[in-house]
Amino acid sequence: MIQQVDVFNSKLPEHLKITISVEIEKTREPLYQLFPYGDVVFVSKDVARHFGFHSAEAALKGLYDRVKKGAVLICAWAEEGADALGPDGSLVHSDAFPPETLVDTLGAGDTFNAGVIYTISNGGSLQDALNFGCRVAGRKCGFHGYDGISEMLND
Repeated sequence: MIQQVDVFNSKLPEHLKITISVEIEKTREPLYQLFPYGDVVFVSKDVARHFGFHSAEAALKGLYDRVKKGAVLICAWAEEGADALGPDGSLVHSDAFPPETLVDTLGAGDTFNAGVIYTISNGGSLQDALNFGCRVAGRKCGFHGYDGISEMLND
């Protein structure tokens, strides 16, 4: 499917192209083939550690040569927040925003990714995207399920 989107995009002006995001979350060799296909690539802390990296920053610098030219590589590192490396070589960081009481972490990573994609797709900066992703993931950890996340858009 991604290859079909690439073919479709090749016929469009830059401002009309579909942005492709991929997440390499599990330490499974076949998934590593996805690195060069995303415009926005999320790599998990587990995958980063599998490659021998001990921080998000080290993982981004060590794995960036696997993504296509112009891509953004993002690595969330749980309670330490998240880092991103953009096509201009600049590294950006957001601290984590933990809730007062930790209730439910299931889906926090997906919530982070969604927050980042939402911000980028609405013209936000990479820094704004990381901050929003970390904020919404932190809030999600403060309650069961996903009820209340949409309130983040009004904050």
